[in-house]
Amino acid sequence: MKTTWIMLPLAFAVSAAFGDEAATLTKEEIASKLNGVTANDITDSPIPGLYQVSVGSNVAYVTADGRYLIQGEVYDLESLENVTEATRAAARVEMLGAVDPAEMIVFRADGEPKHVVTIFTDIDCGYCRQFHRDIDRVNALGIEVRYLFYPRTGPDTESWAKADKVWCADDRNAALTRAKLGGSIPDKKCGETPVAEHYELGRRVGVRGTPAMFAENGELIGGYLPPDQLLKTLDAIAN
Repeated sequence: MKTTWIMLPLAFAVSAAFGDEAATLTKEEIASKLNGVTANDITDSPIPGLYQVSVGSNVAYVTADGRYLIQGEVYDLESLENVTEATRAAARVEMLGAVDPAEMIVFRADGEPKHVVTIFTDIDCGYCRQFHRDIDRVNALGIEVRYLFYPRTGPDTESWAKADKVWCADDRNAALTRAKLGGSIPDKKCGETPVAEHYELGRRVGVRGTPAMFAENGELIGGYLPPDQLLKTLDAIAN
């Protein structure tokens, strides 16, 4: 029986049990049991007898006989590393790195940037607005901010429409700042915007709330942080 996979943020779900094969299966045979998974998504895991399955930032483990799927965090007790999160972070680096900065709204650091953060933002999110009120301070600390849109209410909602309007504005940075401060945005049309692509990317990298901040190494920093605390966190990650 072929297992149907339902992609969820940071999780896998299956709708049926695996068959009862006793032999060790190849990666191709494991992939044939999982809809939407190819052999390229399957690697040997750090744990003998388990395959690692990675699709986007979703990670799970399958026994070598193809019978059991395991979902959860794997830690190396010698290094104290969360190896599951390391796999997710590497996937996020690849996915976020594939986005042209021209398809983002970028607030550049003053001078040479010390750090770059990518943030999925919702114009109507209170903590997103609170963070953006300090954007000048963030930039002055040497942090470049790359915004992607993630209207939490989804398509065909007021928050989504605001994101479209900001993108179509002549000065996107100024329009985003004005929108986050509760100001009006000109209702200008410019054809298709990247909001839908940003939103789908957010789902793939595991965004569950906004602001969702990612460091350059793909680590999910979490939600709102004041500028000084954000800098300390980024310095610690870099070191």
